[in-house]
Amino acid sequence: MKGGRKNLKRAAKEKTAILQQGLSIMQVVDLRGSNLIEVMDANGEKSLAIFPAKFQKSMWIKRGNFVVVDESGREEAMESGRKVGCIVTQVLFYDQVREYQKSPEWPEIFKSAAVETSSENFVTHTCQAQDIENLSDDDGLPPLEANTNRLKPFQSESETESDSEVDS
Repeated sequence: MKGGRKNLKRAAKEKTAILQQGLSIMQVVDLRGSNLIEVMDANGEKSLAIFPAKFQKSMWIKRGNFVVVDESGREEAMESGRKVGCIVTQVLFYDQVREYQKSPEWPEIFKSAAVETSSENFVTHTCQAQDIENLSDDDGLPPLEANTNRLKPFQSESETESDSEVDS
């Protein structure tokens, strides 16, 4: 295997916007488990890809993230009937996605997806802020009772000791 875990941090910091032959940018559609993810390519076709073990415990992905995938054996896998046809080679972070969006290698289908996800995030944040403002303090619940199992903050240790001596 090339590289391994020792080169993951270095590769994550690179901001090169040039893809090698056989590599393409895909969007994560679904996480299937057992290091399998479902990705969508520039044509809108979905396929399964392997998320290699070298990424475990160092990089995480979720739906909507972008990854660089080696799809050199994709056609052979489809012809032979195998379900997995791609291997993830790099996880793209926010800065790298911005660099690729400026380059001509960024697929058109993902340009609208990136705009939609950012607008959805904005809408959910504003809705949550409005919901928080609309909440009342009591919410129809009775007031909380004091916890008798705790010492009161104004009660000193000398008072508690004298109380325990008096009780005995």
